[in-house]
Amino acid sequence: MALPGLVIAFGMIGDTLLYAVLPLYHEQFGLSLAMVGVLLSLNRWIRLLANSAVAAIGEKVGPHALMIVGALGSVVSTATYGLVESATIQIAARILWGISYAGLNLATLAYAVSDRANAGKRVGASRAMIGIVQATSLVGGAWIALEVGPRSVFVIYGGLTLVALGAALLLPRLPPEPVAKKGFRLPFPHRLEVWGFAMGFAGDGVFLLTLAFLMKDSITSVAPVLATAMLLALRWLVEITTGPIGGWIGDRFGARRITIANGALLVAGFGLVAIDHELLGALLIVMTRGMFNTLIPVLVIERGYGSVLSSQASYSTWRDFGAAVGPLSAPWLFLNVAQGPLYGTLGAALGLCVFFCLVRR
Repeated sequence: MALPGLVIAFGMIGDTLLYAVLPLYHEQFGLSLAMVGVLLSLNRWIRLLANSAVAAIGEKVGPHALMIVGALGSVVSTATYGLVESATIQIAARILWGISYAGLNLATLAYAVSDRANAGKRVGASRAMIGIVQATSLVGGAWIALEVGPRSVFVIYGGLTLVALGAALLLPRLPPEPVAKKGFRLPFPHRLEVWGFAMGFAGDGVFLLTLAFLMKDSITSVAPVLATAMLLALRWLVEITTGPIGGWIGDRFGARRITIANGALLVAGFGLVAIDHELLGALLIVMTRGMFNTLIPVLVIERGYGSVLSSQASYSTWRDFGAAVGPLSAPWLFLNVAQGPLYGTLGAALGLCVFFCLVRR
């Protein structure tokens, strides 16, 4: 799993850093805060269609081809963030990244679960590889942004993303998976998809977009962009340390119990932010989000319907839907709703989803 993890890890470095840099430096990119919300959510909107469409293409051409095309798209989109100030070109770059990530994500999961008996360990190993690169690139990217400017760092990272393309070319090919012949359709949401939407809206959407502003008020000893990057890097450090362990426990005892406990901790994190314990709450949210990325793919496979690519695409589509709506809503919510009621409501909604989507059989 080293090579697939390396491809998606280096492919993601530009997008990951964008969440730390763009909200704080949007004026240097010639963008309004509202446009920041649009750009950070746009790739998710694209993936709503791209997940299922790319899965259908991947079943014909194979995960290896998806990896190569996705890696190439990540190089172009990352460099574009820093090279061009035009909002229109930035929109095009985010569209390209949305399609590229759909291919990289689904292909990486296909490589991981090709050995279904050890799917949890393989997903955990892949997430650990991603985590090492993301944690390093986040902190390093924030420091580079402070030294050479917020736009120049994306040009540098565009060149660094070529590592993903090189690794993709070295990947072995997987044997084709038998699939039923059916036309393209958007997936119907089941319980895991509903949970994915809720976590996408609250955790990937509202929380990520407002994190920089929470840290700006909570941590004054370092630059806000560096504090935000360090906190986001912690999420990836969690995946490095707990991803392989969580995957092994999921294989051995079943992923469902761990997922329920992790969901309860996620709800607690939102509650802590609501009562003005921003740093502690954010730490808890970041850590539990990291665990979900290892546990949920195993649950998706365990439910046992559809092919690997189509089943993962169904969950990813609904999580992306939530993560697309969240950043669009976040600027208005953060400016017009007090922090306590906002995060308290999000925590209560997530609590209901934990019960109805994960606890109930």
